[in-house]
Amino acid sequence: MFGYVLPNKGELKVRELEEYQGWYCGLCRRLQKEYGFSGRLSLNYDMTFLAMILSSLYDVDKKVTYGGCVAHPIRKRYKYDTMYVSYAASMNILLTYYKCMDDWQDDRNLIRGTYGVVLHQAGRRVSGQYPDQSEMIRQCLEELKQAELRNEADLDLVSGLFGRICGALFAPEKDIWYQDLYHMGFYLGKYIYLLDAWDDLQEDFRTKSYNPFLAADRQIQDIEMEKDNRKERVRQILTEMISRACYHFERLPVVDNVEILRNILYSGVWTKFDQKKSRTDKKEWREEG
Repeated sequence: MFGYVLPNKGELKVRELEEYQGWYCGLCRRLQKEYGFSGRLSLNYDMTFLAMILSSLYDVDKKVTYGGCVAHPIRKRYKYDTMYVSYAASMNILLTYYKCMDDWQDDRNLIRGTYGVVLHQAGRRVSGQYPDQSEMIRQCLEELKQAELRNEADLDLVSGLFGRICGALFAPEKDIWYQDLYHMGFYLGKYIYLLDAWDDLQEDFRTKSYNPFLAADRQIQDIEMEKDNRKERVRQILTEMISRACYHFERLPVVDNVEILRNILYSGVWTKFDQKKSRTDKKEWREEG
């Protein structure tokens, strides 16, 4: 359910791409420094976006380093670090830890369960540092579990639960920007949840696993029937969610990196949706050929 809030690299200038890479590598370095190698494995694009927007909005001091790393020992890169990079790293650990433990309880996923155990100490430490965010994640994941058990068909309800998680993570300060940050995170979280469900639709249909789109359309007998119409309906829902997130983003006085952040929100977030469409089109072409 992570890694959907990424840039459209093809539309970024070289300088902008290097700037984004500096934040991504900075978050990776912070995860390694505070939580070790196991923490670095949880690195994802979503929390990079969080680190960037909070650091840009609050215009905090930025420490810049330059050099290689374990993943790229030869190629040197810039790495950025701020207080909100540290915060994003903590939220990265917290979200990954709870999600792994939830997956273990739900379906005994051995890989997720093992990783959750590895992250246990770090997860408990971050929970103590950020009790409000920790409780929101725990509570909403539990409500999501109950919704899945009753095969909940209300897309707004189930996506809203993950939206509440992201809203809490995106608004760490109770200040003048709290409402817009919260609502941007809320609608971005709904978008992530629904896009993840759409990405898993065929697999969930095959394995008879819970999927809100399958629950909402209980008459589905063949996943291939009316797929174009279904895809268009999903795009409309996703467009509404990301449009609301963008509305609240544009209300924030962000100046630094604003073009990169807009690239992510207006274009990059559609990358996975378009990739899925492209894979489907190529499969159809091969079958017809």
